[in-house]
Amino acid sequence: MKITFTSLNARLSFVLLLLFVVICVGYLVLVNWSTNRYYQEVTQNLNKSLGMYIAGRSPLIVDGAVNRKAMNELADLVMVVNPIVEVYLLDRDGQIISHAVEESEVNHKIVDVAPIDAWLNTNNPAAVFGTNPRSGKRDVVFSAWPVDDNGQKAGYLYVVLGGEKYQKMRDSLGDSYVYRLSAAGLLAISLFALITAIIFFSFMTKPLRRLAHDMQKFQREILQDDIDKGSQSGNEIWVIQQSFSQMQQRIIEQIEALSKTDNLRRELVSNVSHDLRTPLASMQGYLETLLVRKNTLSEQDREKYLKVAFSHSKRLTRLVQDLFELGKLDAGKTEIVKEDFSLTELLQDIIQKYELKAEKKQISLRAQLPNQANVVNADIGLIERVLENLIDNALNYTPSGGRVDIAIGDSPDGVKVEVADNGVGMPSCDIPKIFDRYFRSRHTLMGSEKGTGLGLAIVKRILDLHQCRISVVSTEGEGASFSFNLPEAKRAG
Repeated sequence: MKITFTSLNARLSFVLLLLFVVICVGYLVLVNWSTNRYYQEVTQNLNKSLGMYIAGRSPLIVDGAVNRKAMNELADLVMVVNPIVEVYLLDRDGQIISHAVEESEVNHKIVDVAPIDAWLNTNNPAAVFGTNPRSGKRDVVFSAWPVDDNGQKAGYLYVVLGGEKYQKMRDSLGDSYVYRLSAAGLLAISLFALITAIIFFSFMTKPLRRLAHDMQKFQREILQDDIDKGSQSGNEIWVIQQSFSQMQQRIIEQIEALSKTDNLRRELVSNVSHDLRTPLASMQGYLETLLVRKNTLSEQDREKYLKVAFSHSKRLTRLVQDLFELGKLDAGKTEIVKEDFSLTELLQDIIQKYELKAEKKQISLRAQLPNQANVVNADIGLIERVLENLIDNALNYTPSGGRVDIAIGDSPDGVKVEVADNGVGMPSCDIPKIFDRYFRSRHTLMGSEKGTGLGLAIVKRILDLHQCRISVVSTEGEGASFSFNLPEAKRAG
C-alpha cells in the first residue's frame, strides 16, 4: 500500500494525529494548571492561621517602630521550619517596612493590601493571590494577619507561602523523571494513534482510491484524454473531482458535437433532397417530352432536350460522387497513401484538362510553373482532387475576360501552391464559412455553372488529412486567392 502525504489516507491520519496531540498537550496543560491551582488552594487554606500564630509570638511593631529582634528571631524560625515561606512586615498602606529575606531579592517595596483585606474578611475556600515582592506580579498565595501597636492597627504580617525556593523547585520539574516519563508516554500514544489511523483510514479510503484509479484509467484508455500530471499527485477526492470535471466537459462537448452533427445531417438531407429533386425533375420532364412528342419534335429540338437531360445527369453524377467522397472523408475511412511526385507535372496535366472550359468562358488560365520538378510527398490522387476543385471553383466565379492564375513557389514549410482569380470575390463575413458543406456565396456570378457546394469542403478535409492548412484572401469584386503548402520530399543521401 503506497502512502503519500497528498493521499486522503495520509492527510486524515495526520489531522487525527495532530488533533490527538493537541488534545493530549491541552490535557497535560490543564492537569498541570489545575494541580498547581489545587495545591495553592490547599496550601493557603491549611496555612490560614499561620500569619496569626507568627504575629502572636511577640510584638512586631512597638511605639511605631519595628521590633528588629523579633523579626530576626522570626526569620531564623521560618528558615528552620519551612524554607519556602517568606515573611514581610507591612504598614497599613502596604509599604514593606521589614522582611525576613535578603534585601537584594526584594525588588518591589509596596504590596497591594486589597487582596489581603479580601482574604481576611472572607471564608471563601478559593485561593486568593497577592503581590510577589520579588517580581511585583500578583501570582502568589499568602497568609496574613493584622499587626497591632498599643491596640491600634499598625500594619500587616504578610507571609508568602510559595516563595522563591518553591518557584525554582516548580520550574525544575520540567527536567524531572515524571515529566520525561509523561512525555515518553505521550509520544508512544501518538505513534499508536498514527499507526491506528493509517490502518483505519486506509480501509475507509480504499473504495475512493479504486474509484479514482478507475476514472483515470477510463479517461486514459477509453476516452484517450490527457491526464493532468497535477491530478495524479492530489488526494483521491481531488482526483475524482478533476476527473469528473474533465469528463463532464467531454460529455458537454460531445453533446454539442452530436447536436451540431444532427443539425448538419438535417441540413444535408434538406440540401441533398433539393439538389437531387431539381435535376431529376428537369431530366424527367425533358425525357418525358421526348417520349410523348418523339414523332412531332424536330431533330434540332430532340438534340437540345437530350443535351439538357445529359447535362442534368452529369450534375447528378457529380453531386453523388462529391457526397460519397465527402462522406468517406468525414467518416475517416479515406486512407492517404503518400508518395513522392512532381507537383509541377501534376499541375501541367490538370491545366490541360481545364483549358477547353476556360476558352469557352473566355477566361485566361495562366500557370507560373518553375522549371524544377518541385517533388512533394503526399497522396497524388487526393492532391489532384484538391487542385481540380480549386481551379473549377475559380473558373465558376470568374467572369468572361477574367483570368485564373496558378503558381508554385518555395516556402519555409515546403512547396507553396496558390490558385487566384480576379472574379467576383466574396465579403469577409463569408470567408470563415466557405469550407462548410453546401455553402455558396451570395455573390455567385450570373450565368456561371452551378456547383454542388461541396468542392471546398472536400478540399479542406483532404488538406486536413495531410496536416496542411489552407489560407484564403478575398476582396469583394476583386477576386479570391487560395493557397496551401505541401511537404517537400526528402532527398536521398
